[in-house]
Amino acid sequence: GGNPAAAAVEAVRQHLAAGGRDAAGRADCSNKVFTRDASTLPVTYKHRGTGGRSSISGITSTVFGSTGFLGRYVVNHIAKTGSRMILPTRCNENARQHLKVMGDLGQIVQMDYTIRDRDRVKYAVERSNVVVNVVGREWETRNFSFEDVHVTFPTMLAEICKEVGTVERLIHVSALGASASNPSAYYQTKAAGDAAVRAIFPAATIVKPAKLVGTEDVFLNRFAEHTNKFPYAPVIDDGGSRLQPVFVDDVGLGIQALVLDETTAGKDYELCGEKVYSMEELVKLTQKIIRASNTGVFYVPAPLARLPARLHEYLLHRIPFPLPTPTGLTHAYIDAQQVDYLKGKNTLGFKELGIVPAKLQGVVIDYLRAHRFGGYDVGSTAGQELK
Repeated sequence: GGNPAAAAVEAVRQHLAAGGRDAAGRADCSNKVFTRDASTLPVTYKHRGTGGRSSISGITSTVFGSTGFLGRYVVNHIAKTGSRMILPTRCNENARQHLKVMGDLGQIVQMDYTIRDRDRVKYAVERSNVVVNVVGREWETRNFSFEDVHVTFPTMLAEICKEVGTVERLIHVSALGASASNPSAYYQTKAAGDAAVRAIFPAATIVKPAKLVGTEDVFLNRFAEHTNKFPYAPVIDDGGSRLQPVFVDDVGLGIQALVLDETTAGKDYELCGEKVYSMEELVKLTQKIIRASNTGVFYVPAPLARLPARLHEYLLHRIPFPLPTPTGLTHAYIDAQQVDYLKGKNTLGFKELGIVPAKLQGVVIDYLRAHRFGGYDVGSTAGQELK
């Protein structure tokens, strides 16, 4: 009538003392504590943990463009569900070290690559069941054209995802307004990339976010910088182009929802803010938040704005060193101001994902206080300022 628990513990101790072998000296696997090695850990949707940061979601996701403005939010939201993350980047360790803490210990794997190296791209993809492409550029450089970034790479990536056979979900991030009829080369190439991805990998989910705003944006921050530097903040033509800016973290949350919901495969989603603004209204809103003393707007006719843009693009490929590219000094940006960027009436969006996007006014754009005349702590918060 001894204690059964004590007897069991003693039996295990004796077994370990014998080197894990039975009386005949053979390896005994009947009482192994760990029944799986690393090769049998779940990598499909059939095996899911509790969903927390330290669980195993069953998702191994490769995210291209992880160090970009949107990419870091995408990594954060997917990683904290207990997913393994493979993050190919072309930067040094200092520029990507912030991504390491977004997942549990050992779950964030970083590697070097270039979008022109097919073998490295395949190496990054063949271990994953989810691939997210957030690679994009709003202006061309001497090394990468819109065609390289928005068409050639997505086409190659879709081909590889189809070829390796392990990829169940491909999330391709495009842009609201992507169309062959858009006057801007940026949106034209985005549309061409979307068509190529859809043709090669029909189950791909294409995400079209509106103009992104957030702490690291090159949108409202640029309006604030122009207000601080110049007597008048420049806008193209009459600043009448309408758009629905969206908080970048909401888009990251939306992409996480798409990854976790397999029924979203093969569909397009337009992720936009709820309120419509004109470019002029956004400039004046920014000036109000930063409490600018000079609140004027300078309306630059598009033909006049194209003159320095033409010179910049002429020199871009003719000098042996990189040129700075101020926002607004490219044909793609100037041409984009000729049309509106609004969500379609019958298109899928945040509502279908169960997400209510944050309002632009208030805490979402409170980061603009860093540009305030007199210092960050001068005046009230953005939410109080806009009441």
